[in-house]
Amino acid sequence: MPDTCLIRALEPGEIRAVYKKRMTRDFPADELKPLSAIEEALARGNYACYGFVEDGRILAYAYFIKDGRWALADYFAVEEELRDQGVGSHFLQALIAGPMRDFDCVLLEVEEPDCAPDAAERAHRERRLAFYLRNGLRETGVRAVVFHVPFRLLSLPGSAAQSPEQVRAIYAAMYRLILVPRVFDAMVEI
Repeated sequence: MPDTCLIRALEPGEIRAVYKKRMTRDFPADELKPLSAIEEALARGNYACYGFVEDGRILAYAYFIKDGRWALADYFAVEEELRDQGVGSHFLQALIAGPMRDFDCVLLEVEEPDCAPDAAERAHRERRLAFYLRNGLRETGVRAVVFHVPFRLLSLPGSAAQSPEQVRAIYAAMYRLILVPRVFDAMVEI
């Protein structure tokens, strides 16, 4: 199946449909920003939404905050019934080889396994982290808490940011693009 898929930028109607039908199911409410915030960032040119599409069906999607040569993966998910079939790996590798290759640094947040509320959630977080590491992302050594959610920051292969200080600066810059200063100060700890 993934060999017949293509990556393409999603149209505004598709972005809204993915948000309403999939993202509200794929992500906890405390991790989901309002659709209006995504649309505003898109209008400013600070956001990009890609789909892994086959015959008009969006099998997976990835949303990014972006600014110039930097990007931060905001959301990445595979359609639920297609998980554990290699679709996510194919999509991620296609993103790395395609639209993300033009960025100097692409960061990604993964929920911190050590802060999981129970063993089942810890196993889920460890599995997600292993997926990204298996697909070539690397640990940056930087941790953050955003809207009370603890994250580890990973970077795509070839990212120019090598030091934790560079990663922190880029990460903060990405969130400053989409949050007003008072919200950033109250809800982002790097």
